[in-house]
Amino acid sequence: MTMVVPAAQQQPRLWRGGQTWEISRDPADADYPDGDYRLWVGRATIERSADYSHFAAAERLHVLLAGDGLRLHFRQPDATVELATRQACTFSGERPLHAELLGATVTAFNLVYRAGMTSGAGFVRLDGRPAAHTVTVAAGTTHTQIVHAVTGRAVLERPGDEHRLGEGDTALWNVAGPATERFVVRSDDGPAELLVAFVCDPPAPATAAR
Repeated sequence: MTMVVPAAQQQPRLWRGGQTWEISRDPADADYPDGDYRLWVGRATIERSADYSHFAAAERLHVLLAGDGLRLHFRQPDATVELATRQACTFSGERPLHAELLGATVTAFNLVYRAGMTSGAGFVRLDGRPAAHTVTVAAGTTHTQIVHAVTGRAVLERPGDEHRLGEGDTALWNVAGPATERFVVRSDDGPAELLVAFVCDPPAPATAAR
């Protein structure tokens, strides 16, 4: 089943560098950020340079949607990564990190998920022609697909399922393996840009035949 979370239902909360909006957490009743959750999905503004939060036994996918960019100062070990708009970075949630704002306020999309899972994200620009995506999921694995409307309006089509997304809306659904699924996104009333992201559990360990 596809869950669509409209932008208006994403309630803001303050963090030391700006605001965050929770879009979804799995399971829904899990304690965040310190509980046993599989996945947290949200977005944030970085309005001033600040230390990022610590997430035990978790990985993060950090994608910049707007702004003048960030300089990420990692520790343990020391490293510096500069991110521009439309770029992404994956890193351990346990690693100390200070984000330096390079200009105008940054808007970011964030996934926080259990260590050992895999993730990815990319941008899709829609202007007349639809874009099709195929998801292939291994046995014993759950794949969470995420489509976030960055700008404009779009239509998401799944088998027997269609949803309209306005700017800031997010659609999420799980695909349990073994499975292959095709979904299509297309613009609705003018150009649109989408962030298409995913997280996937590690494959189940093989068992010896008896």
